Amino acid sequence: MQTSAVLLLLLVSVLSVLIFSQSTSLNRRKAAGFGVLVCVITAFLYSVLYKPMPTEITVGEMPKSHSEAMQQIQTKLTQDPNQQGLWFQLGNGYLRENDFQSALTSFDYSIRLSESASANQLSAKASALYYLSSQRMTSEVEGLLQRALTLDSTNTTALTLIANDHLLGFRHQQAIDTWVQLLDSQQTDLNRVAIIESINHAKSYLPKN
Repeated sequence: MQTSAVLLLLLVSVLSVLIFSQSTSLNRRKAAGFGVLVCVITAFLYSVLYKPMPTEITVGEMPKSHSEAMQQIQTKLTQDPNQQGLWFQLGNGYLRENDFQSALTSFDYSIRLSESASANQLSAKASALYYLSSQRMTSEVEGLLQRALTLDSTNTTALTLIANDHLLGFRHQQAIDTWVQLLDSQQTDLNRVAIIESINHAKSYLPKN
């Protein structure tokens, strides 16, 4: 198992324990169920943030491993450091390694080298900052997400990050609304099964009429 996957599982485990130990109004079954929901959301967020992001830059022959891909990108940037697409790819590679500071630096270079920042660039930078801030929605993160959604109202990374933050803050209805917004976007690359499961789990924590 890759280091990044291990760290994410540890994060989910710690969060689930905290939820379980601090829960007063929910019974143990509910608390355990919420832990499952966190696992589902975290897995989906991982798949969104860490999947390869398309760019207009052709890196060349597909490397055999992540480390080879990173080395290939770094070599090309040494030869020509003005390729914003490669900086963006490098940032996503660092996200996969949970090296959020290096990811942030790479995304900053990518944005500086672009005529105008794209929604993907802004939401990727927001993701790096979010995790650097211990999963807190700071004013800077919010600003980046708002800019990204102004450019692309259905940006997958931005909406997924927002939904995840709502979930961790026990704002279940807001999380559901954000997931529904993603489903309504009709994007073809969404993991709809994971989103629907997340919505159904979150609904179980809404007040009963």
